[in-house]
Amino acid sequence: MAKPVITRVSDVPQQEWNSSTRGSVRWWELIGGDTMPTSELVVGIAEVPVGAARPTRGHTHEPAEVYYIVSGRGEVRVDGETYSLNPGDAVWIPSNAEHVAYNVGDETLRLLYVFAKDKFSDITYCFPAEK
Repeated sequence: MAKPVITRVSDVPQQEWNSSTRGSVRWWELIGGDTMPTSELVVGIAEVPVGAARPTRGHTHEPAEVYYIVSGRGEVRVDGETYSLNPGDAVWIPSNAEHVAYNVGDETLRLLYVFAKDKFSDITYCFPAEK
C-alpha cells in the first residue's frame, strides 16, 4: 500500500520566469514524479506579483491544466477570451489552449496548478511570442 507524501513550499526549489514574452511568475512543484515517487498528477503553487508585466501572448502545452485561485485577484486569458479570477475560483484550461494569468489586484496572485501527468518535466511549454 502506498503511503501519503507531504510536501511544503519551503522544502522545494523555487522556479521562475521573468521576461517580456513569458511574464513574471514563480512556482514551486509540490507533487510530481520528478521529485518524489508519485505518478499521475503534478501539483504546485504559482505566484504572479503585483505590477507584473502583461505578456501579449500566453503559452500552450499538451495536457489540460487546472488553476485554483488561493489569494489575490487576477485575470486569465484563454484562447483570446479574458475571465476574472477571485479566491475560490477554479479554471479548467483545455489541452493546447493558449493561456496566461495576470495579476490585477493589490496583492500577489497565488494559484494552485494541477496537471494529469506523471512529471512536470514531461510537459513541453510552447511560447508563440518566442517563435
